[in-house]
Amino acid sequence: MRGALFAFACMVAAPVSAFDLMTKPMCKDVYQSFADMIAPGDDLTSVMVQSVTVTPDGWCLINGADLGFEDVDFDTFMWRMDDTARWTADGIPPLGLEVRAIGLDPREMQGGGPDRPFLTLEALLRQQPEAGQVIVERAALYNDAGDVLTVSGVFERLFLSSPSMMQVSAGSAAFKSGLIGVTFGGTVENPFGFGVDVSVAGDAQAQREAAFRLISLLPVGVVDDASRAEMMAFAGDLPRPVGTFEAIVTSDRGLGMMQLGASAAMTLGQLGEVTEAEERAGLAVLLDGITLRADWTPAAQVAD
Repeated sequence: MRGALFAFACMVAAPVSAFDLMTKPMCKDVYQSFADMIAPGDDLTSVMVQSVTVTPDGWCLINGADLGFEDVDFDTFMWRMDDTARWTADGIPPLGLEVRAIGLDPREMQGGGPDRPFLTLEALLRQQPEAGQVIVERAALYNDAGDVLTVSGVFERLFLSSPSMMQVSAGSAAFKSGLIGVTFGGTVENPFGFGVDVSVAGDAQAQREAAFRLISLLPVGVVDDASRAEMMAFAGDLPRPVGTFEAIVTSDRGLGMMQLGASAAMTLGQLGEVTEAEERAGLAVLLDGITLRADWTPAAQVAD
């Protein structure tokens, strides 16, 4: 597993270029362009644009914004770009984007539930135009209770040099590989606000059984015996695991929209309740060409 992690790190490594030192006019232009795209004609846009500021070290900053994402409100949102003019002048994504969001409430994301520590989100994305790649160098979601979720990944066949090429890429884009790491402090249940089925929320045994069932449905060619055992061990520690779970996911051909659509058609398109056989068939299509390797390391005090 460690060798696979090192290989993945080498693969996603991209040439480092400097981010722009953002100015207040640049920040306002970026926000205005974004708002015009997701909420054209919104009367609040002009008010929000005026509230955009810039930090001494060149980050754009806005307080108390929802940024147009349902159930995802932040106390503070910061961003900076590499080659900002691509976005503000040409209407295409910048070469790099780094964001920080502070004060994300897990209850808002889950639609209720018990109080949990607020979250901070940090993400760094870059693109390699010649290769048609978008690289998530690192995305992290964490709180002050020791819970940390990190994600890295590579997406291919994404050519973003013009609005027309972006439209074409929307149908051809594919996920190539990714790395997920989650460290659980064990203080709170579901610290990241992930949606949990109401039938298992708050029921420890039901959560474990639901996880065991999902793992058992994974096709043999996707997960080897060692990784399946690691996943089962992690599921057995629900609902408050303490330790670190890591998974590396790779796709031989790239997981694209056609594969996602075919899988959804085999399950969501069924009338009535989906049978286990239909679930397995849908997963077989969805995960065709996918390899998943997993590792669960309980905290020392738990393992002992």
